[in-house]
Amino acid sequence: MSFSADIAAFANKAGESLDKTVRMVTIELGSAIIRGTPVDEGRARGNWQTTTGTAATSEIDRNGESGSLSELTQNAGGAGSVTYIANNLPYIYRLELGWSKQRAPYAMVRKNFTRIESMINSAVQKNKV
Repeated sequence: MSFSADIAAFANKAGESLDKTVRMVTIELGSAIIRGTPVDEGRARGNWQTTTGTAATSEIDRNGESGSLSELTQNAGGAGSVTYIANNLPYIYRLELGWSKQRAPYAMVRKNFTRIESMINSAVQKNKV
């Protein structure tokens, strides 16, 4: 192989590694938020929506976490894209602030964002070039 071919192969591998790392962190963070959402009827967990490019702006008729987790895995973008994980239920902010009788106070988003650095470090280690 020539030097330029070696550099091109390394750049390709590095790009794939970065993409995997970004997706891994996005999915880990989103999964923790979804699973950490208090459950009464499952509507709050079911309304987490994952999109790239633009955020979801409406509620959806979905209960439970399985649809939200599946959508997260399917729609999480990689390096160079912006992934939105949104919940548009009118009471989701109150749940974040500890309104739930099942798990008060809870903070499913804030709590998990405090772990973002360790999520990134772990994903980087797993996807080293």
